[in-house]
Amino acid sequence: MLTIARNRKMKRRLAIAALIASTATVATVAPASAQNNFAALSSGVTNTIAEATGTAATVARPAHGTFTSGFGPRWGSFHNGIDIANAIGTPIYAVMSGTVISSGPASGYGQWIRIQHDDGSISIYGHMEYLYVSVGERVSAGQEIAGMGNQGFSTGSHLHFEIHPDGVTPVDPQVWLANNGIYL
Repeated sequence: MLTIARNRKMKRRLAIAALIASTATVATVAPASAQNNFAALSSGVTNTIAEATGTAATVARPAHGTFTSGFGPRWGSFHNGIDIANAIGTPIYAVMSGTVISSGPASGYGQWIRIQHDDGSISIYGHMEYLYVSVGERVSAGQEIAGMGNQGFSTGSHLHFEIHPDGVTPVDPQVWLANNGIYL
């Protein structure tokens, strides 16, 4: 049954890629060897589909950049999220639709945004240079909410991203994103 679900997801991704290719002015086709590379298929596809079709995505990639740090023990403490590095101002996107419950200064994060999603989960975005949403604002999956930065306890410009599916307990965002078709 797991294989059937994966095949459905792969077919859906390929159909989405075909849709994007047909709406783009310049499109490239991945070689056959890359067709099983889910990371290549998910890179940027979610946000592009939402723009191309005018429909909201279910789950979107939080940012583009280099994966620099994972979930788990780090430097004698526990890192509750993942880090994605890129230049200051790089767009950060809401991973799912929801309501902004925090937007502004936060200890350690410099500036953060917290979004409570329709399913009760909470996503956290930290270290931003620019904040584009306010508390109480409704956001859609794939909507730009901030610009990457180097605020708070940070060693360089990056997004610190956390996901708390039950609203309280953090889980590995890389696994959570992969379970939702986004591969880092």
